[in-house]
Amino acid sequence: MADEGSTDRSALGRWLAIVRFAAGRIATQARRTPRRTAVTVGLVALTIALLVIVTGISVALAGDTAADDNAADLRVVPHEGGTFSPVVGVEGPRLSDVHDRTETIDDRDDVDYATPVLMEVVRARSPEGNGSVNVMAVGVVPRESSPPVGGVPTAALEPGDPHYANGSYDGPQTGDVVLSTSAADQLEASEDATLVVSSAGMNATNGGTYEVAAVEDSDTASLSNGLPVVVLRLSELQTLTGAADGDLADQVLVGTESDAARDAIEETYPNATVESDTETGLAALRDDDLALATSAITLVVGIGICTLFVTTATGLLVERERQTLAVLSAVGFPGRSRLAIVTVMTLTLTVVGAAVGIALGYAGVAITNWVATSTVTSSPIATTDPLFVPYALAVAVVAGLFALPYPLYLTRKTDVVAELRQ
Repeated sequence: MADEGSTDRSALGRWLAIVRFAAGRIATQARRTPRRTAVTVGLVALTIALLVIVTGISVALAGDTAADDNAADLRVVPHEGGTFSPVVGVEGPRLSDVHDRTETIDDRDDVDYATPVLMEVVRARSPEGNGSVNVMAVGVVPRESSPPVGGVPTAALEPGDPHYANGSYDGPQTGDVVLSTSAADQLEASEDATLVVSSAGMNATNGGTYEVAAVEDSDTASLSNGLPVVVLRLSELQTLTGAADGDLADQVLVGTESDAARDAIEETYPNATVESDTETGLAALRDDDLALATSAITLVVGIGICTLFVTTATGLLVERERQTLAVLSAVGFPGRSRLAIVTVMTLTLTVVGAAVGIALGYAGVAITNWVATSTVTSSPIATTDPLFVPYALAVAVVAGLFALPYPLYLTRKTDVVAELRQ
C-alpha cells in the first residue's frame, strides 16, 4: 500500500512538472513571438465567439418563438411540428379532430383556455378592388381569455365557433375577422370594412365576405411582425381551405400551469408533442428542429474550423520547439513525456483561446441584441445561458484533441542529432 501511494505521488509529481514546463514554454513563446501567439489564440477565440453567438440566437429562437407569437403556457403540436414559421405555404403534419378534443381540454377546471390554431395563406381584397393580396390567415376558436395568436390579439372576436355545428360545418358563419396593421395597410381597410377572403388556390371571386371587427397592432417581438395577418374563426378557415375534412389544425394553445392538465393533454393527443414555453436555455433546443439543426451545424463547423486552426498553429509551435524537444531527449526525457508536453501545450493554447472566445461571444450577443433592438425589433434576438461556458470549453477541447495527431507526429519525427548540431 505504501509503495502504491508513493507511485501515485510520483506520477502526479511528473505530470505537474510536465504542466509547469509546458506552461513555461508557452509563456516564453508568447514573449518571443507575441504576434504568432496572439494569432493562434485569436483564431480559436473567434471561432468560439461565433459558436456562442449563433447558439445564443438558436436558443432564443427555440425558447421564445412560441411565447412571442402565441402567448400560451403549452402548445400541442404534431411530432414533426416546431417553431411558428413565416413559411406557412409548406404544409407539415397536422392535428385532427381538434374541435372536440380541444373542448375536452378546455372544460377542465385547471385549464384557463384551450384553442386550436390553423395557419394558411389566403387571398383577400375589398369587394370593389380588382387585385387581391396574399395574407396569412390564422384560424382560432375564440375564448374569453384567449391569448394573441400570430402576434395579433383575438379579443375582438366573440367567443365560440358556430359554423362548426358539432362537425357538420353547416352552422352560421359569423363573417368577422381581425386584421393586423400590416394587413390593413396593404388592403387599405379599416374597422367595419368589408373584405372578400378566398383560398389561395381558388378564384378570389369564389371567396366569402367578411367584416373587419378590429385592426390590431401585432406584437413587434413576434416573428409575424410585419406580415399581413387575418384572424378568423377556425371552422370558417377550414371550410375555405379544405381543412374541414378531418377537422385539422396546426397546433393547440393551452393556458395552464397544472401538471395534471398536461398529463390529460398527452392522453387526449397521444400522437402529438406537448411543448412548454417555460423551457429556456439549451434545454429549449430539444423541441425545436430548426434551432437544433442550426446549433448542430454550427457545432460541427466550429469544431472543424477550430481543429484546422489549432492543427496549423501547434504544428508551427512544434517546429519552433524542435531544439527544446531535442535537448529534452538528450537529457533523458522519454518519448511519452515529450509527447505529453506537446499535448499540454496544444490544449492549453486551445483552452486560453476558448476562454477569450467565450468573453467575446457574450459581448457579441449583447451587441447583436443592441443592433436588433435598435433597428428591427423591440426585444432581444439572442440569449445567454450558464451552460454556454462548459459547452464552449468542451467544443474547444474536442477540437484540440482532434488537432493533436499532427503536432504529435512532428514531435516523434524530430531528429535529435540534427537539431542538437544546429
